[in-house]
Amino acid sequence: MVALIVVLGAGGTLFTLLRGGGVSDTATVVPASAGGDVPERYLGRWESRVDGAGTHQLTLTQGRVGERVLTLVADGADQHCVFAASLARKPGAEGTLRLTAATVTSGAPLSSCAPGTPTTLTLSPDGHLKRTGPTGAEALTYSRVSPVGSRTE
Repeated sequence: MVALIVVLGAGGTLFTLLRGGGVSDTATVVPASAGGDVPERYLGRWESRVDGAGTHQLTLTQGRVGERVLTLVADGADQHCVFAASLARKPGAEGTLRLTAATVTSGAPLSSCAPGTPTTLTLSPDGHLKRTGPTGAEALTYSRVSPVGSRTE
């Protein structure tokens, strides 16, 4: 009797799916590029000039949750720091990228480079990338230097 109920339930589900019906899903996920979870419009190199602190060059590459997708090079008058961060979770319907805390991969002098905090990346309507940290931290705005796949990468 239990087997009959299981077969009827599975058959009904299959019939519904074949008719074009389906299971409703309330979560919407932003389409990502083949091979990863990062939406294509984020990929490439971005740059920000920070008053009194030099430049920050951010590179976003394709990857899945838990994989390194961000490299950040911060150059100032007396320092050169390179950071890396991973995708913390898949972007939702709003398209926001959430990254893990950045780790220092190299620096000169290394003592001038400190690990970062988790950050959020969003694209503004004018095409700029905004990187924000914890509540109360100042946001940085980046301009695209080159899209993914360009000859300058």
